[in-house]
Amino acid sequence: MEETPSRAMVTLLTFFVIIFLRLCLHGSLLRSYSLKVLRFCSYLILDDFKDAFALECKALLKVREEFGLTNTTIMIPFCRTPEELKKVLDIMKSHGLVRGEKGLEIYLMAEIPSNVILANQFAPMIDGFSIGSNDLTQLTLGLDRDSSLVAHLYDERNTAVKEMIKLLIKTAKKHQVKVGICGQGPSDFPDFTAFLVEGGIDTISVTPDSVLKTLKMVNTIETAKG
Repeated sequence: MEETPSRAMVTLLTFFVIIFLRLCLHGSLLRSYSLKVLRFCSYLILDDFKDAFALECKALLKVREEFGLTNTTIMIPFCRTPEELKKVLDIMKSHGLVRGEKGLEIYLMAEIPSNVILANQFAPMIDGFSIGSNDLTQLTLGLDRDSSLVAHLYDERNTAVKEMIKLLIKTAKKHQVKVGICGQGPSDFPDFTAFLVEGGIDTISVTPDSVLKTLKMVNTIETAKG
């Protein structure tokens, strides 16, 4: 048997839930729950969908224990409160997915202002934050980047958004948990990437065409920092 790779393979939970419900349930449950309620993490703890989440947990457990991919890290998306996170973790535990057991790490998408404001409460329950800069920008500035009326105001480099990111990085470092970022910003704006590196972020996700220029920039900044 080949040795399990050490690099983490991050798996985001239930990103497809809205499309799944539209196609498979023909709107029967969408009449009872608004799309905002069903978005991501809230879906995981509703009784109507517990069987679906149980199946997902069983699949992840099989990947880790039967396939031997113990480097699989689970990422929880769009979690509004620490209490909501605890409920998700409790359900995962009941299906055999226990943080810290057999090296299992749990990450949290930080894409809501509450994730940043309450980071001191979220951090002890997880192993890392992944900043979702697209949603964090929209929700910090109260924007919809798909709306032509306000799309011109959308910018990850806005001072309010950068202050949120700085605060989260600082809190993550205090609790000794990892912190990275995914989103379009680092791929589009070199100055934004420089801001992240100088702020001490651990990982940056970029598009394939931006990898080389980003690596060069990171190396230049980190070399200058010594």
